[in-house]
Amino acid sequence: MLCVLLSGCGVAQFATCAPHTKEEGAPTRNWVECFHQPASHAGISHSVYCLNEDAAKPPVLLLHELTGLTPGTLAYAEELSKDFTVYVPLLFGEKGRFSPSGGLLAYWGTAEWTPPQEGSMPMVNWLRGVVRDIGARHPRQRVGVIGNCMTGPLPIALLDNPQVGAAVVAQPALPMRFWFYTDEDKASLGLSGDDLRSARSSTAQIYGLRFETDCMADRTKLRTLREQFGDRFLNGEIPAREYQLEGKPTNAHSTLIGSWKTQAQDGRASRDARERVRTFLLQQLTETRAGG
Repeated sequence: MLCVLLSGCGVAQFATCAPHTKEEGAPTRNWVECFHQPASHAGISHSVYCLNEDAAKPPVLLLHELTGLTPGTLAYAEELSKDFTVYVPLLFGEKGRFSPSGGLLAYWGTAEWTPPQEGSMPMVNWLRGVVRDIGARHPRQRVGVIGNCMTGPLPIALLDNPQVGAAVVAQPALPMRFWFYTDEDKASLGLSGDDLRSARSSTAQIYGLRFETDCMADRTKLRTLREQFGDRFLNGEIPAREYQLEGKPTNAHSTLIGSWKTQAQDGRASRDARERVRTFLLQQLTETRAGG
């Protein structure tokens, strides 16, 4: 009952502070299990979907939002698949279903998302295993990781793997609280000190996104990324003037998946953001580096 109450209040906050507009697009191709069965690591098993194409394109791990592995997420994955070999895990809920309450229940009601006193949350350890699986398929390629909303900060924790060559942190929303956020919560990435220390030993570039008026992914989180990673962090915050229609206040949240439409007048900000992410990943994953 407590989890139901928490998820109900969380959905109310989510709808008020970080609404998602109706997603445009749906998958047109057949996304299948990449590894023939759910991937099992650290005592956790989840499905990972891909198009089962050849692995010549650079690999990208796309983590879905709190709303789940929605049709819009798979549509974005297909957009990315023009340039990358895309892997999409199902972290909770059902494939192809939009369900914010499912993400909130997973976060507050399962051990997989519980941060420990030391080390990493179980979900991070599972994702590290998935990155190793992807790396084995792409032994001479760098891996890119995109996190969104509830999964937004998780690419940072995966930088402990030297094969991860780029991280995209889109509207990071961890930690998620029942209602009230302290200043410490607003600045936090919801990761452990161990996660951050390991990430600082990486040389990978980090691209951060949020809408200027997003009150769920506070601007202070991007400031934390700058403080932790210095010039390795690239700030891709989207100014309000680029998405507010006629200057009307807008609480936008989902930069890459949920808060965009195909019409030019109200979707350009996210389309431009997706193009910047595409360019960033191509540069980081395909350009030759000294000693790389």
